[in-house]
Amino acid sequence: MSNYRKRFIIPILLFISVILLGLGFLLGQLFKDFYIETEKEKLVDETALVESMLRGKSPEQMMEYVNSLYAESRFDLILFNSRGEILAGTPIDVTKFNVRTINFSAIPKDGQFHEEESDIIVQYTKPVAAADEAELYISFIRYTKDLNMIYSRIWTVITLSLLISFLIIFILLFQSTKRFIRPIAEATEVLYQLAHGNYKSRVYEMSSSDESRDLGKSINTLARNLENASSGEAMQRARLESLIEYMGAGLMLIDERGYVQLINRTYRDMFQIKGKATGQLYYRVLPNEKMSQVIEEVYLTEKAHRRQSSVRFGLNSRTYMVSAAPIIGKNDRVQGTTVVFHDITEIKKLEQMRKDFVANVSHELKTPLTSIKGFAETLLDGAQEVPELREQFLGIIHDEADRMQTLVEDLLELSRLEQDNYKLETSIFDLSALIRDTTALLERKAHEKEMTIHIEAEDEVFISADLNRLKQVVLNLVANALNYTPKGGNVWVGLEDGEEEVVLRIRDDGIGIHPKEKNRIFERFYRVDKARSRNSGGTGLGLAIVKHIIDLHKGTIKVDSTEGEGTTFTISLPKTHLS
Repeated sequence: MSNYRKRFIIPILLFISVILLGLGFLLGQLFKDFYIETEKEKLVDETALVESMLRGKSPEQMMEYVNSLYAESRFDLILFNSRGEILAGTPIDVTKFNVRTINFSAIPKDGQFHEEESDIIVQYTKPVAAADEAELYISFIRYTKDLNMIYSRIWTVITLSLLISFLIIFILLFQSTKRFIRPIAEATEVLYQLAHGNYKSRVYEMSSSDESRDLGKSINTLARNLENASSGEAMQRARLESLIEYMGAGLMLIDERGYVQLINRTYRDMFQIKGKATGQLYYRVLPNEKMSQVIEEVYLTEKAHRRQSSVRFGLNSRTYMVSAAPIIGKNDRVQGTTVVFHDITEIKKLEQMRKDFVANVSHELKTPLTSIKGFAETLLDGAQEVPELREQFLGIIHDEADRMQTLVEDLLELSRLEQDNYKLETSIFDLSALIRDTTALLERKAHEKEMTIHIEAEDEVFISADLNRLKQVVLNLVANALNYTPKGGNVWVGLEDGEEEVVLRIRDDGIGIHPKEKNRIFERFYRVDKARSRNSGGTGLGLAIVKHIIDLHKGTIKVDSTEGEGTTFTISLPKTHLS
């Protein structure tokens, strides 16, 4: 039984119990009085009957009749004379009542109950006229102990009746309240579950069309609405948490006392934080004092601030843009600070590369322009009158102009390769034949340096790729090998045919590359040996172009080099290019 039903039923049962007990006492008393009155009437009737039978008889006949009658009567009967002496009747204990207290002369002819009877007996006395005109008295006596047995039975019947009535009332009340109290109890339980976040809890909807069904339907509608709202809120919370955790910037939330309340995954990855950071003061979590000063300025000025700061991780350093803004509450007081950390290392590198690119282009153009201008001024000053000098200076001007043209063409070529919408002109061709044709173009240059180009390729290796671009790759790499290999050296061009890719290796026994420079050789205008490259007519863009072409073919290029021993470029290309 639910507590709600108990609180409803128990007071009603107590009230009914009090009423039944009062009713029981009332009924008991009524039955008792009714039974006593009935017994008195029987005493009167029995006495009147015996008196009529004794009337007019002699005392001896009366005594004989009374002695023979008491054995058959339910009552004790006694025959008295006017002096109170017992003449005949039931043997009794005269000590139980005081016969002398009866005033026989005051007894009316109809008889009377004695007012002074004890708690033990009920006595009714009536005068009887004898034949000798003597007046005798006949008394009928009923002992209360006999009545007590009857009273006990009456009380037993009343008690059992009350208990049965109570049980019937309880069952009827329990069943009747079950229909009305159960929906309320279930509604209370469901509302309790809803208050504690269990939005899947539901009330059983009764089929009867009454207020209980309406209550159940209303609570279930509320539960469904709360569940939908909770699901939407949970989804929004999950989205927000995912956004915070995986946003491209580090995030830190600080309360008004300076304690860290939240940091996201990006921040932990940025600054390699492994332990617990929340609940600590912000300056204990930040990697340097410069970042702490940004937050201090926010608390002092209540305005947003930003600053760049570099953090060293071992041998490397990364640059971050720290942006902090105050969280203003309803009372226009600062309730905390939001700090965002952007890793701008790559942006700084790009800016530096742009500056270097502009500087390198300016430098590369300045050198031939200076030469052209200088020799042109010399010719204008009179050197043109000397045929030998004129031809020499004009040749230099022509060579420098070719260098400028080559530089501009390489820049334009690199710009085209870097465009997002650039497409390769693919076709199926024999890569082995392309290598032989390309190296044949450089045989003269190799002969001038007394060098040998060794081709180690299979007869036919077919591939789907851009023929002109791969020819440009082979030409650049073999030309570089010839440029950076001393006189009398060797260059090997190898080609391996695999199931899904081909591997092209170009190796030389030249000057090699220093380990520190290996990661930079594909940068624009970067030269291992600047003087040798410039004298060979190189622009410093060849390897950058090679790298872009290989990337467009979804291939890879690796460099293995030992300074003073030589360099090997290994290129892996898929046989079928997927643009």
